[in-house]
Amino acid sequence: MLRYLELPPRPALAPYLECVWEVWDHRERALRGPERVVPDGCPELILHLADPFARRAGGRWAAQPRAFLAGPLTRPWLLRAGRRVRTLGLRFRPGATSAAFPVEMREARDRELPLGPLVGRAEAAALLRAVAAARTRPARFRAAQEWLQQRIGAKAAPRGDARPAVRLLIASRGRRRVADVARQLGWSRRRLERVFDRDVGLRPKLFARIVRLNAVLASLDAAERASAVDLALDAGYFDQAHLLRDFRALAGRRPRAGGDGDGELARNFTRPERLRVLLAGD
Repeated sequence: MLRYLELPPRPALAPYLECVWEVWDHRERALRGPERVVPDGCPELILHLADPFARRAGGRWAAQPRAFLAGPLTRPWLLRAGRRVRTLGLRFRPGATSAAFPVEMREARDRELPLGPLVGRAEAAALLRAVAAARTRPARFRAAQEWLQQRIGAKAAPRGDARPAVRLLIASRGRRRVADVARQLGWSRRRLERVFDRDVGLRPKLFARIVRLNAVLASLDAAERASAVDLALDAGYFDQAHLLRDFRALAGRRPRAGGDGDGELARNFTRPERLRVLLAGD
């Protein structure tokens, strides 16, 4: 059984990271079920310290790199853990990766970018060694965050990034019109789309759909569960059919309580407490 723990980042990294997390299993297992990871707009730095996960792509399972930046998703990913599992992740806030990595996020959309070409093979190897050598989970979290803090401190602060627009869309639960967001920031719509493409890796309208989807997922999993139609209207959907289309396209399933069919890891990514932190934007 996979076990999962996430913690808030250290204060200096809170503007850039949503959390740090680790998933592990003390036992080797030959067969594991697939995990469906739903888009949330958050890129992640992933370090596989044991066997890498595999991702279903083009009709086959392909092993992920040992260390990579996972870009924003426009559709669900199907993942499958290996025999031995110990994986650490740094989950970035949408639009915040430019502070650490010299890459435009459109290049990472629906992709894994190996860490070596991004930061240099020696630096990537040193990060993996430092985290793998740490004997405790807090020590691994500390080593990964120290590395990231050094990278951010060595880079110039990004200018004109997408984070103000990201905050406005998250605060509205994805309901605000893109043109209204651009107007409030004093930007043209074209500038907003260009900055989102560069820093978030998604078009602002798609990002708003993803935020609305995650707001609905948080509500569906709450104890006080309303009808699907009420949830659709509350989230800014026109009707239940509109809601169902987004669930099929972005979540890969119909909306239903508890995320039936998701794996042990994926359920942690869509649990209400985690999504409320994401939607709070803090």
